[in-house]
Amino acid sequence: MTYLERAKELFEEGREFRRQLHQHPEVGFELPETAKAVKAKLDEIGIAYQMVGDSYGITGTLGNPDKGKTLLLRADMDGLPITEKSVHDFVSKNENGHLCGHDMHTTILLMVLKMLKENEDQLQGQIKFLFQPAEETLNGGVLMLKEGILENPKPDAGMALHMWPVAEKVDIEVAHGSALASALNFRITVKGVGAHGAMPYNGIDPVFVGTQIINAANGIIARELPSNRSASLSMGFFEAPGGSVNIIPPTVVIEGTSRSLYDEAAEHMAKRLPEVVEYIGKAFRAETEFEVLADVPSLVNTDAITDQVIESAKEAVGEAYEVKQIGSFLASEDYAHIAHVLPESCYFFVGCPLPDEEGKVYAVHHPHVQFNEEALIVGSATMATAATNWLRDNQ
Repeated sequence: MTYLERAKELFEEGREFRRQLHQHPEVGFELPETAKAVKAKLDEIGIAYQMVGDSYGITGTLGNPDKGKTLLLRADMDGLPITEKSVHDFVSKNENGHLCGHDMHTTILLMVLKMLKENEDQLQGQIKFLFQPAEETLNGGVLMLKEGILENPKPDAGMALHMWPVAEKVDIEVAHGSALASALNFRITVKGVGAHGAMPYNGIDPVFVGTQIINAANGIIARELPSNRSASLSMGFFEAPGGSVNIIPPTVVIEGTSRSLYDEAAEHMAKRLPEVVEYIGKAFRAETEFEVLADVPSLVNTDAITDQVIESAKEAVGEAYEVKQIGSFLASEDYAHIAHVLPESCYFFVGCPLPDEEGKVYAVHHPHVQFNEEALIVGSATMATAATNWLRDNQ
């Protein structure tokens, strides 16, 4: 029996579990009920596991390390603090939402582990797995590294996947080289002196200073980086608590993100943004603070294992589903922390469009996004085949 055939047999079980997770999303590092559900499934499959340090991360192994190398398979488990607005039978029952597909990722890895456990004696090496918290904050991978996820045993390579609900159809999509961008998420605090709006000279206007910081920061991209190896910069949050139509507030808080596919551009932004904030603030007599919320490297797919995943995907599902190579995206992924350290890694996408009643599909993080559950079959068959083949071919 092929992994695709077996995945089809496991589909109903997988779908039921995915919908259970979908109704009870948890966010960040605090995933007690999600972890409990995953552990119950691992117990059912008969796979030993342990918690990653004091976190809700879950890891374990199967296979025989004496037969070959060790391959890491990773899935993220956390949801988003966004209220789901789709209408279906298993909509979220709380204020959070599995709107990035992590419930799908978790279910797929469980399906993969069940299939690999059934064929454990045929594996030419060892599988190490990781169910990870806090991908959405872009800080979970860092904690997994600190807690030793790449030790005891040390993986020789890694794989992970992600849902892609804006694809044209259910398929497998893989990028060579830089797949996803780095991310520098930051918070800028500008401290001024409040005043009456009619007499701004009596204070130090942090709103004015904040706007000058935004303008100057965008000048880094416009004047300091080559256009063909640049970065993006977006300020998505600007708050002036205590301000009003005729009141200059004492403080402004700005939050934003810079993304890039190029290490040198990311490093330049990380150096120059705090400088611009500091010196624009000094120019207008305000105090400033630059705080890094997350700093993730770009996610690079190494050549050999990526070629292996592409060929394995074609073997697993190629006659029934398309397998195509794609370009890079400026989205970012917490798995990059882990991939950056591994000798080899591949991160691929599973197309999973599910149009609503009006025929619209939505991107991840949208309140109305939905995921075609057929991707559970395609994703698990691909990952199981790719994992088996990589161990076989990398003795």
